[in-house]
Amino acid sequence: MGERTKATDTKHIRQEILERDNYNCVGCGTSQALTIAHVFVNRSHGGLAVKENLCVLCMDCHHQMDNGKKHEQDLMRLKVQSYMMELYGIINIKKLKYYKWE
Repeated sequence: MGERTKATDTKHIRQEILERDNYNCVGCGTSQALTIAHVFVNRSHGGLAVKENLCVLCMDCHHQMDNGKKHEQDLMRLKVQSYMMELYGIINIKKLKYYKWE
């Protein structure tokens, strides 16, 4: 698992995620308007920028996962989390979060 540091993306990690996901959106497969998304623990909730918590999404899929209708969010999150679990197996969510006082 990656280093436990504050929730900040680094260029190195971003490049590793882009290469791992073949420069394609995990949600729909496009190679246009790509972003790096936090999957299990959002950055706003202390999500770490580690490969087990990040994937490539296009702007549309990222928006759908974060701000879509409830059923759209659930479907996109399920698709992305299933992909991540195929890569890494069972993921310990507690290890994906920054705890300031621990």
